[in-house]
Amino acid sequence: MRRSVILFFLVFSLSVRAQEGLRYRMQLWMHGDPQPLETRFRLQSTDGTRSHNRVQKPRMGGWHLEVDRAQGTPYAQAMLLARAERLLYLAGPAPQTRPEPISLRFGNRSLPVWSLEIPKGIHASTVLVEVTPGLLALCDFSARFERGDVDRVELHLEGLDGTARLAPAEAGTTLLSTLRSMAQEAQTEAESMVIVQ
Repeated sequence: MRRSVILFFLVFSLSVRAQEGLRYRMQLWMHGDPQPLETRFRLQSTDGTRSHNRVQKPRMGGWHLEVDRAQGTPYAQAMLLARAERLLYLAGPAPQTRPEPISLRFGNRSLPVWSLEIPKGIHASTVLVEVTPGLLALCDFSARFERGDVDRVELHLEGLDGTARLAPAEAGTTLLSTLRSMAQEAQTEAESMVIVQ
């Protein structure tokens, strides 16, 4: 009897852990396609790695993206998740972030809103929310592209399935580096157009 009770709690805690995280919806329009590619996925933070040293320094973990509902081909899902990973933010405040005097409701929770500075030359908007004290996560991202194969991309936070165990990811500010590289590409394209003219 005791063994079955322990087994039940173990299975229950694993299933609860599997349901934790942030639920997102991503849509991506290719140039010339009227319908977007779409996926829904859950972002979960992963535990930090442990070293074999006697003194254990605190280490940040990463994040894991898990598709909730498969749509289209597995190749399309993998491509969308790879792009989504470059557009996510799960970290503390950065110099490019600023608190706003508003909040957004998710179910019975009210989350403080933070804005993110967008580099010049990028047609994008983004909103961050404070999911736990001192931990910001991407809420909305929308961008348009004049060149390349992608016309438009939108990424939205649809729900919170428990945030108590969420922790900053080691690469949690990936969105910032993606925006910087997009700005550099836009500047390079603008400079090459000036040279050609």
